[in-house]
Amino acid sequence: MSSNLASRLTLQHLDCRFPAARRDGAVRLVALALLLGALSLTAACGGGGGSDGANDGGATGASTSSGGGGAPGPGIPTGVAYSCDFVGSWQNCLFSEQAKVAGRASIVTVAGVNAVRLHTEPGDDNVAGSGSSERNDLTTSQATTDGYEGREHWWAHSILFPGDYVDPPASTASSWNFGVVADFHNTAPGAGQANFQVSAMPATAIASDRPTGLSFKVAYGNQTSPTEATYPIGPVKRNQWYNFVYHVKWSSGSDGFFDAWVNGVQKMAYRGPTLYPGQGVYLKLANYHTPFGQPSSVIHARVLRSVAPLSVSAGL
Repeated sequence: MSSNLASRLTLQHLDCRFPAARRDGAVRLVALALLLGALSLTAACGGGGGSDGANDGGATGASTSSGGGGAPGPGIPTGVAYSCDFVGSWQNCLFSEQAKVAGRASIVTVAGVNAVRLHTEPGDDNVAGSGSSERNDLTTSQATTDGYEGREHWWAHSILFPGDYVDPPASTASSWNFGVVADFHNTAPGAGQANFQVSAMPATAIASDRPTGLSFKVAYGNQTSPTEATYPIGPVKRNQWYNFVYHVKWSSGSDGFFDAWVNGVQKMAYRGPTLYPGQGVYLKLANYHTPFGQPSSVIHARVLRSVAPLSVSAGL
């Protein structure tokens, strides 16, 4: 067991909303979890600028994955509720593929890191309600995500944009081009936006009301006409890992929240509803975009869910 475990998945809570006694208790719990993880690892592996469609199809299923087993690196401490390191297959992590042609998703290794490549080809439309937009996504169930009203989670995952990733073209006066690379999708089918998504928008825009580059988006309220909040991240850079860490409470009420960090820097601190009333969410890893006539790939690695704080700086 590598001594790098603590630096790979240390647990850290810097939120001043929590009293010192609670923070100290969390630190003691974290230390115990790390010690137990070092002694005994278990080997279990475990949408967009436009509507994600009425038949997304990812909310079915009831399996969950528990225990450790691995993000890239030395392993995951006992107590992490879900982990996926993409060793062997993405199916082992309880993902299912949404693709025009089966097998668009493939396991790859990037500089020693196990990952999954999501790839689209021109014409990969009408996939799980995408309409004319093109999609190669991996989706889990609500149960695997534990995406229920009142749940509070820490999540971590990583994304890389390889050399063959294609930015959506700039929008025009009559068209809105978009890309989505990850989301927590609402469970009820129908028009609207996912409750949370990582958007990859065009590199340039014709007007200030057209977002560019990477951003987070939260949607809530009325599913067919949601209230939205967008948080910019920055331009898309090729061949570097974006390491995301989230702290979220799933709620259709005012007690919800969603904090998000990118490579250790906080980019979002949202307070308010994170669910549509009466719904939950399920996780999707995505390569979903408007059609632009070229093949394009997005690479995803290590996915973790924990009830204890995950380090905001832990990365690949």
